Amino acid sequence: MMRGDERGKTFRRPGRRRRERRHGEHVGDAAVGRMTAELIGRSHLMRPAGVAAEIARAARPLGVSGVQVYLADLEQRRLSPLAAADGRTPDVLLIDSTLAGRAYQTVTVQSGRADGTHQLWIPLVDGTERLGVLGLAVTDVSESMMARYRTLASLAGMLVAGKSNHSDTYAQVQRTMEMALQAELVWAFLPPRTFATDRVLVTATLEPAYEAGGDAFDYSLAGNRLHISIFDALGHDLASGLLASVGLASCRSTRRAGGSLASIKARADHAIARQFGNDRFVTALLCDLDLASGLLSWIPCGHPAPLLIRGNRTVKELVRPQQPPLGLGALDDGQDKAGFPDLSGALEQTEKLEPGDRLLLYTDGVTEGRAADGTPFGAERLADFIIRHSSTGLPAPEMMRRLNRAILEYQHGRLRDDATAILVEWRPDRTARSLTP
Repeated sequence: MMRGDERGKTFRRPGRRRRERRHGEHVGDAAVGRMTAELIGRSHLMRPAGVAAEIARAARPLGVSGVQVYLADLEQRRLSPLAAADGRTPDVLLIDSTLAGRAYQTVTVQSGRADGTHQLWIPLVDGTERLGVLGLAVTDVSESMMARYRTLASLAGMLVAGKSNHSDTYAQVQRTMEMALQAELVWAFLPPRTFATDRVLVTATLEPAYEAGGDAFDYSLAGNRLHISIFDALGHDLASGLLASVGLASCRSTRRAGGSLASIKARADHAIARQFGNDRFVTALLCDLDLASGLLSWIPCGHPAPLLIRGNRTVKELVRPQQPPLGLGALDDGQDKAGFPDLSGALEQTEKLEPGDRLLLYTDGVTEGRAADGTPFGAERLADFIIRHSSTGLPAPEMMRRLNRAILEYQHGRLRDDATAILVEWRPDRTARSLTP
């Protein structure tokens, strides 16, 4: 007998197709759970060269018939494959002219079809740092299965990132030529080129990838304080790489001890002057951004002023009184001081940012690079490039990759100086949607 509150209602058992679909989804979710547990469990003793094979093995219960891991090279021109599970090595894929490259550029899943099988290309990311793409051969491209394939790609990205510091396997795949000693030194110090949270985005570029020597960049997030720094050491040789590395190491050492921007400058001044004397120096921007308030604080040390871009319309060059380059501020009549210099001269500059504001830090190798007729690239052209490409909806890391190409093409493929740029966006819009697949 029906209760009073049930009168007039019609009760239907779930249809057969619906029950089968739900059952299939439960089975698929269980397979993903087993796959995740298996990969994580095996990851501790997994060989870096065996990652592709392990992913292929774990993906079979999902109906995946083919797996291939591709990593982007240092110049972000091509996608080079790791050895496949069957031991073969597929062809290199160009980033600018393939579906796999489009997946890398746009951080979106791309799909093609051949012989009744779907070929998926899913971006490989470590957090928001683009590593390459994962190629999957599948037959089921339903919404629920696509979510599972993306989970597989996330696991693959974490495995590649976690194993990269313990082997040269990935570095060899990512390189197309031998690296200069100073570039090897600098790259070993650099953080990933892209980092983001829901409150801030940081993405950087550095060229020439294999010959860089004097430029370096750094960033670190601690609570609501984001530190960003960019360095440009005098010269373009091994000594320049050492100079930049000392500046970066001084910055990190002081920052991790709780030091202020003024203390960071003082430590770097002292370390560079004591080690290299008064004939070598490093220009720098030392910056802190309060992610809660948007207050930007920085000390300019003989370096080009940051560019502030607001709403794809306003460009403001943050010109402020300069401090001496690092290594010169610690000198007194040409002699090293016994301790840190007086901090009163290292005055912090400030600027209040608005949500969505973008800050562009760069070295003079970007703006002073010249075309064949001698015309410099210039800060105006740099800002215009960022504004125009921002309106296209491209992910910020892809915009910086294309800036790299533009700088190189402007100088006919041969840079006369290191060219480094960092883009920082406070409270960006749609970060997760544009930086994760």
